[in-house]
Amino acid sequence: MSEKNRYHFLDSSRGIAALVVLLAHTIKTFSPRSFQSTFNFIWDSESAVLYFFILSGFVLTESIRSEKLSITSYFNFAGKRICRIYPVFIVVLIVSFLLYHFFSNQITGWLTVYWKDQPNAFDVIKQAVLIKRFPNDPALRILPHDWTLSIEILISLALPFLAWIANKKSWLVLVSVYLMVKILPIDSFIFDFAIGVFISSQKEYLISVWKRMNFLGHLLVVLLALIILQTQKILPNLSDKIELVFIHSKSWGLAFLLIALISSIRLQKMLTNKFFMLQGKISYSFYLVHFILIGILYQFQPQMHLITAFILVYSTTFMISVFLYFSIESPWIQVGKKCFSGTKGQ
Repeated sequence: MSEKNRYHFLDSSRGIAALVVLLAHTIKTFSPRSFQSTFNFIWDSESAVLYFFILSGFVLTESIRSEKLSITSYFNFAGKRICRIYPVFIVVLIVSFLLYHFFSNQITGWLTVYWKDQPNAFDVIKQAVLIKRFPNDPALRILPHDWTLSIEILISLALPFLAWIANKKSWLVLVSVYLMVKILPIDSFIFDFAIGVFISSQKEYLISVWKRMNFLGHLLVVLLALIILQTQKILPNLSDKIELVFIHSKSWGLAFLLIALISSIRLQKMLTNKFFMLQGKISYSFYLVHFILIGILYQFQPQMHLITAFILVYSTTFMISVFLYFSIESPWIQVGKKCFSGTKGQ
């Protein structure tokens, strides 16, 4: 997708989701008792990750909607995704491995859930594969949170087929993926991508419905989305059954929020400013590096006040992510566009 046609407000929303994940991990590390407080919906990292997947399904489908599915277009798409995901991931993985060896013998607190093994150089090579996890257990990986990237790249490789199905019958992509998740031993997160694909295929219709609604209708949609996101709290005794039926109940609330976002000029204007857009652009590196920085800070000052810790982690993560974006991410995005020019975007 060209810079001119890019959904900058969606970049911003991705940046906010990455910030939510950082906030959740910071609170778990420096103030674990606060993590389950009344306001924990603010740092709901589970919803943030689900939103990543739904948004990826939407944005990637938007980038190839006008493409005919062919061997050439598929490999061009896959090549761009590899150039987008792997280069900065490998750099962060190697740097994290080097830093890990300085602090692995001092790990305490919540972080003891992770970093349970002593990786060597061969482990770095194995974990760099990403598309196949060696080992699969996050507790034994250098970047424990890279499980989302494995899902992202695996499902991205299936996305052109999902987009093709959606172009034929938009409802069929949801029904077919839902049945596959229920019947076959495949990752349930593919359904979240399918929701994004469906929203893309029905974008014009959904926007037209939104425009026909008044302000009260818009407010009710947003309130419904927020209520769905809190279903596990509102109906804790039924949460397992709800998840069984809806796969990830929060995904439906997030889908409503995404529909509101792509339809509401007011919301788009709120998110289209330079800072939010920059936060969105660097969100991938931001997500990658924050975890190891939290670990390092905790080893130096385990009793640091939560607000101070958040400010330090956020500011450091932000600066490093800006550097990584402009020195690694952006150049490799351009490499992908030049080498795999058969598709229109990222």
